[in-house]
Order: sequence, then C-alpha cells, then structure tokens
Amino acid sequence: MKIEKILNNNVITTIDETTGLEKVIMGRGIAFKMKKGFKIDEKKIEKVFLIENQNENLKFQRLINEIPLRYVEISEKIISYAKQKLDVKFDDHIYVALTDHLAFAIKRSLSGIDIKNHLLWEVQRIHKKEYDVGLWAIGFIEEKLGVKMLEDEAGFIALHLINASIGESMEDTMNITTTVQEILNIVKYYFAVEFDENDISYDRLVTHLKYFAKRIILKKQVEEDEEILLELIKEKYKKQYDCALKIRTYIEKKHEYRISDGEIVYLSLHLHRVISRLKR
Repeated sequence: MKIEKILNNNVITTIDETTGLEKVIMGRGIAFKMKKGFKIDEKKIEKVFLIENQNENLKFQRLINEIPLRYVEISEKIISYAKQKLDVKFDDHIYVALTDHLAFAIKRSLSGIDIKNHLLWEVQRIHKKEYDVGLWAIGFIEEKLGVKMLEDEAGFIALHLINASIGESMEDTMNITTTVQEILNIVKYYFAVEFDENDISYDRLVTHLKYFAKRIILKKQVEEDEEILLELIKEKYKKQYDCALKIRTYIEKKHEYRISDGEIVYLSLHLHRVISRLKR
C-alpha cells in the first residue's frame, strides 16, 4: 500500500487496489518523515476506515484534522460496539455525525456545560437497545478520558445511532420518537394502564409503532384491503378498535396523514395483545 494523502502525522489515506476507493488509515506517527507515494509501514496501522460515500469520506478527513485523534478512536469503538449489539448496518454519515457530536460533547463537559435531552424519557422507553449502547458509550468515555457525562448524553448518542440505522434525518428521527410516545400516551390514558416495559407484547407494540410513525412522518401511505378482518375487529375487540380510531383522529389532525383501515386492523390487534396481558 502506498500513501495517497497525508492528513496529519497520524493519519494518511491510500487507494484500495481492489475497490479503487480511498481508505483512511490511522496510526501513531504513521506519516512521520513520509511523503505521497511512499510505501506504508503496515506495522504502524491501528485503524482503517473505508467509507464508500465519497462525500462523507472527504468530510471525515476534514474532521480528523480538526479534533484530537483519541476522540476519533473513541467514536470508532462506540460505532463498532453498536454494530455488534444492535446488529445493524449504519449509514456512512455516522462516522462524521457521531464523531463530531462526541468531540463537541466532550468539550462541553470539560467546560462544565451540560445540555438537557428533552427526548430522554422517550428514548429510554422506545429505543431501549440504542439507549443501552449510549450508556455503555458514556461509561467508555469516562474510562478513557475521565470525563463524566449525564444520562442525557446517552440519549443523544442513541438518537445518532437510530438516525444512522434508519437512514433518515435527525429531525425525522426525533419526530418519529415523539409520535410513538404520543400514541402510547393515548393508549395509556384510554385504557387507564401503566405499561410493563419488560413485557414482550409491549416491545412488539413499540416496534410496530416505530414503523407506523416512520410512515406518518415520511408521508408513506399503505393501502391494505382488510375489510373482512376489520368487521371482525369491530365486533371482537371493540375497545381496542375505538382506541385505534382515536389515534387515527389525532394523527390525521396533527400530521395530515390518512390512516388506512388496514393500519387500524393491525394497530387494534397489537393493542389487544398488550392490554390483555396487562389485564391478566
């Protein structure tokens, strides 16, 4: 492998001979007394980043020159841990977005400036797995840098992971999370119940609502002919059907999104499952 660009003393790029893509390579002193075209000392390679999106790759290279190397290493560790725990493939933008966010968050914490995460409660309940990764991340940052962060930051990290895994904007991610919580509130007050967040039926309901809310926010209509099943739902699960209609009224008024009868059927079925278990 030969050096394509020298970004700083510890970071270079090279062209992958197989794919023709530019790879970012990190290693302590890997570029010391080196020039473009020189052979890379492979013993000094510590991390290799292959970001396929060229635009994101260039952004990442610029970011590396602006922040301490250890912040990049910490971000990469968190992303690798998240991939393993969540079993997802992230958008390339995660390397830029999360690394930039962490660098700023660490700087803020060192200055004694803490920012409240107004979606923390929702993230803790709706995106449990991502939030758990966020908790691991702030623990890892404290271990490596001695910087202690509030749980709010675990929520911010979780939102970045959610954003990168569903491929939407951060604004859409936050709106989806808020919409799920609004629907859960309607259900909770209609049936006068407190959810058991460890119950598998609750987990299934939340998963369904995430995709449901995503369709609402992105205005993606689903046309499903469930006329026969709808009549059965009306008869057999009257209260769940009535609650689903209240959700429809709220969503259509707030988001100007038309909810199909098919959506009402599946929503009613999920409500029946979680409420019946709570009643038992």
